[in-house]
Amino acid sequence: MNYKCIDLKYGKLHLIQTKKFRSINIKILLKEEIKKEDITKRNFLTDYLILTTKKYKTKKELALKIQELYSLYVSSYNTRVGSYLITRFNLSLLNPKYTEDSMLEESISLLHEIIFNPNVKNNQFDTKIFNILKHDILTEIETVKENPKLYSMVKMLENMDSSMPYAYHGYGYLEDLEQINEKNLYAYYKEFLTRSLVDIYVIGDFEEEKMISLIKEKLNFKTLKKEKKNIYITHNKINKKIKKVIEDSTFNQSKLAIGCKIKDLTDFERKYVINLYSMILGGGFNSKFMQIIREKKSLAYYINSSVNKADNLLLIQSGISYQNFEKVISNIQKIMKSIQKGDIKELDLEDVKTEYLSILEETYDNIDSIVENYIAADLLDLDDYETRKEMVKKVNINDIIQVSKKVQIDTIFLLKGDTNEKD
Repeated sequence: MNYKCIDLKYGKLHLIQTKKFRSINIKILLKEEIKKEDITKRNFLTDYLILTTKKYKTKKELALKIQELYSLYVSSYNTRVGSYLITRFNLSLLNPKYTEDSMLEESISLLHEIIFNPNVKNNQFDTKIFNILKHDILTEIETVKENPKLYSMVKMLENMDSSMPYAYHGYGYLEDLEQINEKNLYAYYKEFLTRSLVDIYVIGDFEEEKMISLIKEKLNFKTLKKEKKNIYITHNKINKKIKKVIEDSTFNQSKLAIGCKIKDLTDFERKYVINLYSMILGGGFNSKFMQIIREKKSLAYYINSSVNKADNLLLIQSGISYQNFEKVISNIQKIMKSIQKGDIKELDLEDVKTEYLSILEETYDNIDSIVENYIAADLLDLDDYETRKEMVKKVNINDIIQVSKKVQIDTIFLLKGDTNEKD
């Protein structure tokens, strides 16, 4: 596998050459510092662009064109990583060596059509399609409350600090949706194209010069290249007293969401140690949470932990009976304190290292996962694959203990269920 990064006047082109796969994937990332009021507009915009264009006005017309191009896959969506809102446009096509030589140019031309030639008339988006999408987005926002696991995490982060990006609703806001119309969404689209940081990733077996030429011709953004800003969120305040919030619900099973703030990690700890610590804590069946809280004491239906590095948060989620709420919290705290005191076996650490390295190895068997690794490396300043493997092996028990002391429970949210039965 060969990687090359090329500076373009509007951003960077990342070329990943490999003969391992039969397809070629192109991912375009448009990044800018997140604003709460932009989230709903951005979701609406990306849905609109992928559904209709100036040339292919209906869903059927676009579907027929995609079928004509050997059923290539094209999609768009938005994510938040730390302080950035990121829009992605994804294109996956069968390598033209297995179809027709013209397919690469035609496929990239379709991506150009989707991004740069929207279905617009009189400086506004098509009303019929706009209204269909508005209804769909409204439904999506309203149904979040029907997903208790997601809703409990959203409410926990909101209670932690509603002003921080990690508390913003990625699915959008009803009050913002009401303010969006065909005209102001088109005005937002024009701003969006000129102010975003642009990265384009291409992976597969392709002729380099031809690919560079096509990208420059077909995906020529007008934005000026900007300086990359710090993506990490830091915590200036951590509650001395844990904040607890309980909300009633009509669901059977209670859903527990716990937010732990992480402070003052070193570069080595952020890249390698914190992931292993979370895996030991609640990363799988053999984790301390699962073995003690679920298996030994039968206090939870499930329990796990995960790390959001860009937000400097460790998140714990569990499905429990309300009667076990205080017992579960007490056991979580005891387990976290026990690790701080050194209650961790060498075998536990070696097991999670093996599991981590196995997961890392598996990502290089999938074309999409490989690109995502390169994207994550660029966003979060991670090391290359070989370096990561070697550095993970160097993590020792003392490293885990030191990191455990930098993780502190800040907010606990419980979505209280009606009964003790499982959902």
